[in-house]
Amino acid sequence: MAGTEIDYIEIEKKPGGLEYISDFIQERSLGIKLGFKKTWELMLVVDEVCSNILANSNSEGFLKVVWKSDDTCVMVEIIDRGEPYNPLSPPPDEDEMLSLGAMGTYMIDRMVDKVEYHRIKDINKVCITKYRKRPNNHKNMRSNGKGSEINEKKVSHNPDSP
Repeated sequence: MAGTEIDYIEIEKKPGGLEYISDFIQERSLGIKLGFKKTWELMLVVDEVCSNILANSNSEGFLKVVWKSDDTCVMVEIIDRGEPYNPLSPPPDEDEMLSLGAMGTYMIDRMVDKVEYHRIKDINKVCITKYRKRPNNHKNMRSNGKGSEINEKKVSHNPDSP
């Protein structure tokens, strides 16, 4: 990412912190003139991932959100130190997947261009990419942290992945 703009925010993993993250994403998006729809989609996905982490990570401390942007894309990294928790994994129960609160994985697949989860030592890291202009032959992609990418229409869950 040549000519990259980098910024970050850290919040305590407590209720009420999501507002600061949303403001952070919105301010950075406005600064690069990302556009209303792309900004809204990015904010919604970041909020969903952060909400899942805050609700399910079972650890205290801080949540760090890193903004990186250049002429081609925006990348948002969400970094959480604690127990293994992949917020991109679909709920194991299909009935739970049908509930409104469990539509996150479906929404993430539709609203951003690429999303990856990695577990490095005691750190959970989610990388979200939103292209400023979508490449011609582009498909939304997800990675389960083991290097294999999954087409948006064929989402599978590896029970061995964190």
